[in-house]
Amino acid sequence: MRRWSLRKRLVLGSVALMAVALFLASSASLALFATAQVRQLDERLISPFGARPPEQLRDWLDQACLEAPESARMASGYVMASYDQGGALLCQIPADQGAPDWTGIDRASLVEVAASQEVLTLQSTDHRDPPWRARAFSHEGGFLVVAYSLADIQVAAKRLAFISFTVSLITLAIAALAGLAMVRIGLRPLTEIERTADEIAAGNLTSRIDVAAPNTEVGHLATSLNAMLAQIESAFDERNRTEERLRRFVADASHELRTPLATIRGHAELVHTGVAKSPDDIARVIGRIESESIRMASLVEDLLVLARLDTAPTLDTRPVDLLSIAVDAVTGAQVRHPGRRITVSNPTEPPWEDMPATALGDPGRLHQVLTNLLSNAVRYTPSDTEIEVCVGVQDGRVRVSVIDHGPGLKAGNESRVFERFFREDQGRGRATGGAGLGLAIASALVEKHGGTLAYLPTPGGGSTFEISLPAVEI
Repeated sequence: MRRWSLRKRLVLGSVALMAVALFLASSASLALFATAQVRQLDERLISPFGARPPEQLRDWLDQACLEAPESARMASGYVMASYDQGGALLCQIPADQGAPDWTGIDRASLVEVAASQEVLTLQSTDHRDPPWRARAFSHEGGFLVVAYSLADIQVAAKRLAFISFTVSLITLAIAALAGLAMVRIGLRPLTEIERTADEIAAGNLTSRIDVAAPNTEVGHLATSLNAMLAQIESAFDERNRTEERLRRFVADASHELRTPLATIRGHAELVHTGVAKSPDDIARVIGRIESESIRMASLVEDLLVLARLDTAPTLDTRPVDLLSIAVDAVTGAQVRHPGRRITVSNPTEPPWEDMPATALGDPGRLHQVLTNLLSNAVRYTPSDTEIEVCVGVQDGRVRVSVIDHGPGLKAGNESRVFERFFREDQGRGRATGGAGLGLAIASALVEKHGGTLAYLPTPGGGSTFEISLPAVEI
């Protein structure tokens, strides 16, 4: 049965349960019918011949037995027998049809039954015939026994059983056909689910199940499966995007590492082949090898930082005054770029809030973020461009903005500015352009602090990078 389809099992199970119910109902009906008929028969045996006394019946029976017992007749189904005081059978009317088996009746049983008015069940002389119900009456000369055959009741019970069986078969046939149709309709969503699963297995992750009746059990299942399929599709899309980013990352990293390696190898060959012979040439070649090695080490370090951020970096989290962090970062930038004008402001007038710019974070990592943003602003703006760092609290968040008034980003690059190895000008020289990892590192670090790093165009031209972190009160 396990190999049968769910449709067959449901239909057969329903039909089997209905068959059992019909059988039990028919059996109970037949039993009640037979009991009621026997009870009615027993009531007729109490006074089978109206108000005539047993002595009068005895006289009629004795005369019938003496004259012509074979031709004497009684009401259909009745048999009457006469016994003397000693319990011996004297006569039976009618004598030419089947009769009860009187052999088990003696004087003691006659006396007891006549006194208790109990109705007996007697077997027929031919045990293939139906039994009899009998009752005994006493009189001065002996006993009178009246019996009635259960043949009519058995015939009626057999007819009722046949009718019940026929009706049950017709009912089961109709129920099977109706059940098959209802199950087919009820399981139609499962067929739809099967079709959708086949399409998903074939690679069509956008396929969904049509939910016609969402309030049914199958409808709930279909809705849940659609939600699961949507998550699977999103997971596959995210996996594909991750694989694409990984391939692009590996390609970009290989390309970025290939350039300094080629430079180092080329300058090493200059020394090895003797092209650079003079001390000045050799010093210049070694200087280039050293600078490219430093650049490659910086690139590898950035890659390691990103790798750590992709896992679970350990942050030394504590309350941090971001204004002090900004001042330190600006001071360092001014030392590295003495010709640049870099300022720090701390607005407290509305819409800003007059409270310390304190947030939970790792001071070293947040300093690294601001250093990267300032280095990016210095690198990609003209030397006479002013750079401003604005630190304040607004709407319960500490906002640190690095604002420049340079050329800004080209249209369409705003959504890619935080991608790894993204450089707006792919042809920019690597000596000034960098590897395109600074903003990616800064964005990842801010996200690890539970904040956001966003790009906003500066009014009047330029770029603004805003750090937003939840403010805390000390």
